[in-house]
Amino acid sequence: MNELKILGTEKIGSFEFTGIEGGFGKNKKAMLVRDIAVIHGKEVRQINQAINMNRKRFKDGIDVIDFLNQSNGFRKFAEDNGLIGSNRTQHVYLLSERRYAKLLKILEDDKAWEIYDELVDNYFNMRYIIQKQDSYMITDPVQRAKRWIEEQEEHQVKLAMAKQETKDVQDNTPISSKDYQVLSRKIGQKLDRYLSQHQIYNENQVALLRWDLNNAILKAAGVPARTLIKQKHFTAIAEALVNWEPSETTLEKIKAY
Repeated sequence: MNELKILGTEKIGSFEFTGIEGGFGKNKKAMLVRDIAVIHGKEVRQINQAINMNRKRFKDGIDVIDFLNQSNGFRKFAEDNGLIGSNRTQHVYLLSERRYAKLLKILEDDKAWEIYDELVDNYFNMRYIIQKQDSYMITDPVQRAKRWIEEQEEHQVKLAMAKQETKDVQDNTPISSKDYQVLSRKIGQKLDRYLSQHQIYNENQVALLRWDLNNAILKAAGVPARTLIKQKHFTAIAEALVNWEPSETTLEKIKAY
């Protein structure tokens, strides 16, 4: 188990939070959800909800530590350092840099990447920079420039990987109830236009067309039910809505009524 250590209050720009080291590896920096909530202007329960909704993507001991999880042995550390709010608290999460990067996209915060760059450059990588400072004592200007370029390339690769991972998380996030309502309304409007244009009023015919349109949407998304639609499906669904026409089978069935 990697030992945790409170570093004290950290201040990066206008952000002030509790610096914590360890838990995810020797000298690895981490952040409390309660501090993340303050930085993003949200409530702790909102951040916890975002994590819980995507919990399968947060690996214990690698991406997240829940101080209230009895199996990891960190509860006493949290109690000794006053990290547990009250007896009603269900989760006290600590996030690694890797998982904080993904959380930003889940939160859909307009300032997400501005915050991320600030924290990565000046908090998460601070220990790394200190450990590497000896390498910059190279007196040869050519070698010194080469080393600086290598360090910058490593950072850019790391940032690109984090952004790709956050995009994957966002794409696979289920649509919100609000988005579901908007989608249902758009589907209804598409059907109403078709019914009006073709002057169809028979209830059986309407039901057949509604089934056909809904089936076209699910087929475009590749899911068996609307509740399984995710963010990444919206482009295909929008195209399916624009191009939808009843199938030949449905049109033949309509003629029977």
